[in-house]
Parts: sequence; C-alpha cells; structure tokens
Amino acid sequence: MVMASAGVNMPGGDGDHPPAAAQECHRLRRRRYVPAAAAASEDGDNSSNGGGEKRSLPASSASPSPSPTSSAASSDCSSDRDDDGCSSAAGAAARRLPLPSGASTAAAVWPVAFGSVSLAGRMRDMEDAVSLRPSFCTWLDGSPMHFFAVFDGHGGPHVSALCREQMHVIVAEEMAAEAAALRQRQPAAMEEEEEERAWRAALSRSFGRVDALAAVACACGRATVPACRCPLSGQTGAIIGSTAVVALLVRDRLVVSNCGDSRAVLCRAGDPLPLSSDHKPDRPDEKARIEAVGGRVVYLNGPRVRGILAMSRALGDKYLKPEVICEPDITITVRTVDDECLILASDGMWDVISNETASDVARQCLEDGSPTSGRRAAGSGEAASSSAGAPAAAVGQESEPRCYRAAALLARLALGRESSDNISVVVIDLKGRG
Repeated sequence: MVMASAGVNMPGGDGDHPPAAAQECHRLRRRRYVPAAAAASEDGDNSSNGGGEKRSLPASSASPSPSPTSSAASSDCSSDRDDDGCSSAAGAAARRLPLPSGASTAAAVWPVAFGSVSLAGRMRDMEDAVSLRPSFCTWLDGSPMHFFAVFDGHGGPHVSALCREQMHVIVAEEMAAEAAALRQRQPAAMEEEEEERAWRAALSRSFGRVDALAAVACACGRATVPACRCPLSGQTGAIIGSTAVVALLVRDRLVVSNCGDSRAVLCRAGDPLPLSSDHKPDRPDEKARIEAVGGRVVYLNGPRVRGILAMSRALGDKYLKPEVICEPDITITVRTVDDECLILASDGMWDVISNETASDVARQCLEDGSPTSGRRAAGSGEAASSSAGAPAAAVGQESEPRCYRAAALLARLALGRESSDNISVVVIDLKGRG
C-alpha cells in the first residue's frame, strides 16, 4: 500500500537503487521552483517578519549531533551555543542565508519546498502517518510557521492518526498563547532567547495535550467522549501509541521536537547533521530514567521497556507509564547557506539506511533532478487540504515533485534493503533550486 502526499503521481520504474533513480532525475528537464511568495501580500500580518534581527554565530562547533539527555530542557540545542553541533558542520563557520536583493531581514523569504511518501512495506497494516502543514500558523512578528511531521504508530493507527489530524491544531493554539504572553511581557522588542523559550514551552505542552487525548483516540484520528461511532471505533489494543518527530520552520530557524525513535537529519554542506536523538531503552540516560521509576529494560529481540516497547518515549501507551514518557527533546538550529535539505523519517527507513546514505541520496536527487510540474491530482492531498484559512506564506501549498521523488527514492531503497516496518519519509528542500 502506497500513500503519496498532495496527489503527486508515483514516478515510473522500480527505483530501488539510488544511482538509477538519480539518472532518472538527471534526464528530466530542469526548472526553477518558485515559492508562492506573492501570496504574502494578501495578509497585512504577514507582510513583514519583524524581529528577525540578524545575529552572528560562533565560528566553530564540535559534535555533529545533539547530546542525548533525559529531559527536554537539558537536550535543547540553542543557536547561541557552540558545543551541541547545531551551529555548523565539520568545524566550518556557519553563515546566514543571504537576503533577497533589496530586502530587509524582516521581509526575507526563506526557501522551503517539500514532499513525502509513506509505504506499508512488508507490514500488513499501515500505522505510520505524515503531516504536511505549510503556513499552519503565524508567529508574533508576522512570520509564517511551517509544520512537517512523521508519526510512527504501534499497537494500531489510533495515536498516529490523532497526531496527523490534531497535532498541528494544538501546536497552533499553544503558539498563539505563547505569542500573546510574550507580547505582554515584551511589548517593545522581542529577544531571541525569550522567543526560543516560548517555542519550547508551546511544543512541550502540545505533546502533553496529545498524550492526554491518546487514551480516547479512534483509528479515524478523532478523540471523543463518548467513543467515536465510526467504522474504525471497534479497533483497539492494550498498548497503543506513536512516536512523533515534528519540524517547525520559522524564518531562519529549524525547530525540531522529537519523542521516540523517528528521526530528523539535516544535510549541511554534504554532511548529515542529526537534529534529534533516538529514544531507545538502552540509551544510558533513558535506561537510568526507566530504572529510577521502578521499570526494567528487558532484552527481547532488542532492548524493550518491560520487554514490550522498543522505545522509551512515545505518545500514548498509558499502560507503560511512568517508564514511557511523552516529553520531547527540542533542538533549535539556525539555517545557513550550506543547508541542503531536512529529512524526517520513521525507523522503518533509519533501521536500514544510515544518516550519511540518506543525506547523499536526497541531496543527489534534489541537485540532479528538477522535474516538470507534473500532474497533481485534485482531492485529498495532505498539503493541499491542510492550510485552509492559514496566513499567506512564501512556500507552496502543494508537494514539490523533486522533493517527492527524493522521498520516494529513500522509501524504495529502504524497501529494497528489506525493511520489515512501515516506511514514511519527508524531504524538505531548503534551497531555492533552479
């Protein structure tokens, strides 16, 4: 079973190997993707990104991945720090993306294009879900915020479907609440530290709210009391939950919130830069946390909480609390001119494809192939249906074929490498490619 976002048709050929797919991309006529920047003038609140003050970054950084910790606060990667790998790659000085000609920082347009693919793979049921919500809300300074996420369900599709339908709505509500509080505290000027603290608080509360709703979630994505009466309402299980890796793009910042073993990897200057760290039960800090609350990590076909769940954090799973928590790790990364793309994927891909291979495959396809606009079917595409009533933004509302093909390459490569799980991949192009 294959589900493609925004109604983009599946490309021809089996495409199980990256070289063949890259040649397919290379043969296609190149074109320039033009984001819908003109739409920004339709809403006065989006006509400027005030508060986007340009700031200098540290000259170098050390580790290419965020340090794993047992709490979101201690794992946050601030753009002002130089020891967490979020500022640059390979020790090179990070540089801000250049502003468009004649534009101020407040009016800067940050390139964003996206595409996704989900495959049931060798699993009988599809429990993954993908959410693509460009311009899902507007931040305090009028900047559009874009929401992209992968949810990997277990025990049933209930919680992943709930996340697909409700997570962006809840995040938008919490962002609005934080923006109002921040405006009251700082009516004149907005400091970057306070802004980033507000984003972290909003995301942490959002994950907590979704976790609370998970107990009454239906496989259709609704959470109601009394129980939903749709045809899927009878499907239930004792251990039902989902991972969640959420990426918010606002101005020149990448805000990644992760709970579970799905993963976000940034391709910067050709090198992979993990923006999340998998929550596995045998990770030293996670194992210590589990044992501190009286739980156990049992090695049964790999490390598992109580011998059941192969991850130490997730949304839902009420019968495995307090060992399994919903608190996300949050990193905030400043975009640079060297950033190529951001990859979000479930462990169905990461179990068989390394960060390096995924980064190389996505980058090669994005560079070599710029397919024509193609046929976009009208109807139920995620991106097409997600932003009704959303503020205007400098990003298209539909999946970009080039990004879709990059995601399809990665998904088919994982399938060819005999991944035994559902496979969901989102590729976000961070360059305005011609």
